[in-house]
Amino acid sequence: MNKTPTELINLMFSAIMVLLTFTGAIVLLFTDLLDEKAHGSKRIILGVIFLLYAVYRSYRMYIAIKRTE
Repeated sequence: MNKTPTELINLMFSAIMVLLTFTGAIVLLFTDLLDEKAHGSKRIILGVIFLLYAVYRSYRMYIAIKRTE
């Protein structure tokens, strides 16, 4: 089945959101960028939350792709 333009736009925004949240998780967990704002356990918790949200969005995107095929 062909996807409508609205579905394609939604999938593109979902892909961008996954990339941004995954990148945010990597930055928080493995670099010292933004260390002055969030440090210690706050930083790790926020990084894990970003990582879990990226996995959740990836799963939702996968389901949306499979549903429209």
